[in-house]
Amino acid sequence: ITIFFALLMYYLSRDITYTCDSKRQAFLEIIYEALESVVKLAAGEKHTKELMPALSTLFLFVFCSNMMGVIPTLKSPTGFLVNCFGLALITVCLTVYYGIKAHGFQYIKNYTGHIWWMAPIMFPIHVIGEISHPISLTLRLFGNIWGEDVVIIVLTGVLFPLLLPLPMLLMSLFTSLLQALVFTILSGIYLQSALDGGH
Repeated sequence: ITIFFALLMYYLSRDITYTCDSKRQAFLEIIYEALESVVKLAAGEKHTKELMPALSTLFLFVFCSNMMGVIPTLKSPTGFLVNCFGLALITVCLTVYYGIKAHGFQYIKNYTGHIWWMAPIMFPIHVIGEISHPISLTLRLFGNIWGEDVVIIVLTGVLFPLLLPLPMLLMSLFTSLLQALVFTILSGIYLQSALDGGH
């Protein structure tokens, strides 16, 4: 997926001009504007520019990973629990990174609370809350994509190999897009919260 997008972006981004003289650049700008609207939906207009690289990359990677399950003999990478957990950990690491970047090490006070003598109670509570984020992201993405792959295999490969391929492919496209959107929006909420100083 990474190699595919690297080659595609290299091809589309050659000879970029301010006046958009080529169809390649027009197509690239359509993709950019669509991704920008997704990031605005996920993180709000205030943080769109800052979070655009991270969230648009997450969206594209998750969407393409989800769609790989419709290619014969391939399985969606997001149908494996470990890959979903890796993507969720990236989101958590980005949350801490953006929080510290925006607020310095004062961001750590979100974990300990602002009353020093409450820190022994508040820290474990906030750590459990932070642990719940990657678990939630992982299980939601994995469960939906794994279930979709199983349904597609059963219906198109065993029960109705000639009758249902097109409707199942359309369903797969819809659910892949939806799950990528949900993952990106939840990640955007976490990152926006870190930038705004929330917890």
